[in-house]
Amino acid sequence: MPSIWLKDVPLKVVVFVWRLFRDRLPTKDNLLRRGVITHDSRLCVAGCDFVESSPHLFLHCNIFGSIWHLIYSWIGVSVTNPFYVPDHFHQFGYSGGIGKKRRSILQVIWHATVWEIWKERNNRLFKGTASPILQVVDRIKSISYMWLKAKHTTLPFNLHG
Repeated sequence: MPSIWLKDVPLKVVVFVWRLFRDRLPTKDNLLRRGVITHDSRLCVAGCDFVESSPHLFLHCNIFGSIWHLIYSWIGVSVTNPFYVPDHFHQFGYSGGIGKKRRSILQVIWHATVWEIWKERNNRLFKGTASPILQVVDRIKSISYMWLKAKHTTLPFNLHG
């Protein structure tokens, strides 16, 4: 399996992904299991009437999961989301072929996508603000470009593709 420890991604994001892979994020299902929230508070912040678990929030939610379809379109691939987040990371990293440079770029985009989904979830939960999904995707494109451009001066990457 490809490594989540990428030099092109800020350490706080890599640690976030490490926690995501181990199901250690404070999603509502985890908070419920620990007795932090009540049964009535366990549903996804997107209003889709499903329990907020990591697979649901990051892959299968009607709102947040739709981000992946826009990302797939941007990078020019067509895939189906697997059920588990680590499987998705592996599949996504190899969706553009097996070239090491392409895989590295896709892994950075994957990190940026889950990071922005989490930030949008928190904005909706704690600030009561909701950005349009296309705006979230634009932030993913921008942050991916920033992270990659900081380490690679010659970058085969189209921000607006």
